[in-house]
Amino acid sequence: MASQIATTTTATAVPQTPAQQFTRLCVRRRVPITVGLLVALLLLDGFVFNGDPRNVTNWTDPFVAIGEVLILCGLLVRAWAAGTLKKQKQLATTGPYAVVRHPLYFGSILMMAGFSALGFAPFSLLVIAPPLAWLYWHAMTSEERHIASLFPQQWPAYAAKVPRFIPRRFVIPQLADWSPAQWLKNSEYQAWIGAVVALTAIKLLYICTT
Repeated sequence: MASQIATTTTATAVPQTPAQQFTRLCVRRRVPITVGLLVALLLLDGFVFNGDPRNVTNWTDPFVAIGEVLILCGLLVRAWAAGTLKKQKQLATTGPYAVVRHPLYFGSILMMAGFSALGFAPFSLLVIAPPLAWLYWHAMTSEERHIASLFPQQWPAYAAKVPRFIPRRFVIPQLADWSPAQWLKNSEYQAWIGAVVALTAIKLLYICTT
């Protein structure tokens, strides 16, 4: 997942407790951890809590329609952000970054909410939601500390003006600063591939349980 900082950036070495080291490792490996948690969600739902996955190609089902609209909205928000973001070269303050400081994570949450609507058992969601929330909260705060150190003059005013995660207003997307080359450079196509794989897995789970 793209973010305002590059994943290869190394912070200045400072003494850290084992808990801080563990948190930092999880943040740096958040993409594979997220994938693993989502796989665990499918397994828990299918074999432990006996959820009732919905047929993701049945668009007459309102839960399927709502879920897949949320997933699409999340993907579009992420695509808008990834095509605007230039890691570490400049502080992103336009496009979706003028609405929330972490539009990529906001898009991810929309996607997760969409997948949650596709028939997962409540207990499955209760098991997976806390570690996901913990992981992405620490990812956001860690990135903000690093961005503040990269752009010390711009960050305070930006952070004071733009909310961290919950938009205060609705805006019509402006694509003046959006670039398909930047979208590709930030590897955002991986989110679309992942969504297709996840929907396919839910479809297969539906077939196996009906």
